[in-house]
Amino acid sequence: MLGNLFKTNPPLEEETIQWLFDGFAWTLESFGSDVFYSETELIEPSKKFFPGGDEDVDGMARLIFDKVKHYSGLDHWPCRLIDHHEFDQTETANAQQALQSLNEDTTTPLTLLYEPQQVGSPNVMIANYAQALAHHLGTIAPLPAPCDQEQRPHMMELLAVYMGFGLMFVDTAVPPRRSCGSCGSPAMDRVGALTEMQVVYALAIFCELKQIPTSQINPHIKGYLKPLFKKASKDVSQRTEQLAKLKAIDTKSQLRGKAVTQKFLQPL
Repeated sequence: MLGNLFKTNPPLEEETIQWLFDGFAWTLESFGSDVFYSETELIEPSKKFFPGGDEDVDGMARLIFDKVKHYSGLDHWPCRLIDHHEFDQTETANAQQALQSLNEDTTTPLTLLYEPQQVGSPNVMIANYAQALAHHLGTIAPLPAPCDQEQRPHMMELLAVYMGFGLMFVDTAVPPRRSCGSCGSPAMDRVGALTEMQVVYALAIFCELKQIPTSQINPHIKGYLKPLFKKASKDVSQRTEQLAKLKAIDTKSQLRGKAVTQKFLQPL
């Protein structure tokens, strides 16, 4: 009875926690545990990971995208980046055709859109790029995602966390409050699917598997999230059976990373 007095409740419902573990298992099985452990980094919102700059908005958007694409292990994907204000909607069919051709020899680039205003809020831009790439990567996954269609956006965000972008997703999970119409624009926000706590817990799974200490996380997350991340990390570390299942997954990447099939390497 005394033991129950000191027992803490899990940070999320058990069903949600199991869903996150099942989703992480799918990412490792589908996209490679080899790449995850040997190549995937925890991407930080810093000059270390995003050095340099460009006075031109389009140039800066491209610079950020190229880095996100590289850290995603998708350098081999032919892509083109377009300001969404200039995107011709009649090109949607061509974009879909490019997506379907990513498993074939093709020089048809995949089209991704960006919001120029987000150059001033790089974490949002980074998260949106990672979210878009994860969406397309998930579409060509060799294994079906363990979710229904309504949960697919949530699963693709979890895939982006597996790719190393958990800090950006935590930072942008809740849009900032705006006190007046002139203080900002909805275009500066990211429309997320996972809740803030769900992303925090997913990041805790990532860090436990990669043996990343809390001291590396705290400088990059909001103050009120630090105790929540600590609680999530403690909960994850105690789930030895679920962690053992994830650590036992041994797969070779066919879609991302340095060892990916070279047939994708086509000139744009």
